[in-house]
Amino acid sequence: MKLILLATIIIFSQLGWINSAKAANPEAIRRLLETKECAGCDLRGANLSNANLIGANLEGANLEGANLSGANLAVTILFRANLANANLFRTTMNDADLRGADLRDAYLVRANLSRAYLTGANLENANLFQTNLIECLASGANFSNANLQESSWFRANLVNADFKASDLFNANLHRANLQNADFSNANLTKAKLMETNITLANLSGANLEGINVRGTSIGPSLCLITNYIECAPPKVIPEVE
Repeated sequence: MKLILLATIIIFSQLGWINSAKAANPEAIRRLLETKECAGCDLRGANLSNANLIGANLEGANLEGANLSGANLAVTILFRANLANANLFRTTMNDADLRGADLRDAYLVRANLSRAYLTGANLENANLFQTNLIECLASGANFSNANLQESSWFRANLVNADFKASDLFNANLHRANLQNADFSNANLTKAKLMETNITLANLSGANLEGINVRGTSIGPSLCLITNYIECAPPKVIPEVE
């Protein structure tokens, strides 16, 4: 009798897990695709790959674990939406409103987030390899422990952004606003930091090997961290009498 009861519990618990894993509401998916109005919808685990969602309203929607690879989310409202663990491979999200959105552990490889609003968004542990973040507004956003290799941030607003322990190998931050950004223990090897205000950022423990800071003011704090060639005192050539 105990064995039968135990087996019954296991079966029902497994069924419960399956139901939770397939929590996307079919009616919500239909409504989104037909009307593009789905604020607060339960779309966990939904398959929306290659969907045309330009200008959709997904404010506060739960898209945790959803497949949005190749989808077009340009100008979409995702204010405070949950996109944790979502697949956003090559997703178009230019000009999207992602303020306060949860993008932890999201897969954003080669996604287009140019001019996106990421103020206060959480992208901890996210994968943004070769992602386009040109002119994005990401003040106060959390990119800690994220893979940001070869990502593009031209003229991005990154004031007070958190890049602790992130990997920015060969990233392009040309003319980005880095005031008070935290790059402690980050990998900035070969990063392009031309014409930035990097001296106003926290660089403690960061790897700055091979960085390009052409046109950037080299402050004493940067010279203490790296042996950048321009930090060396100029050679004094004795005058010939």
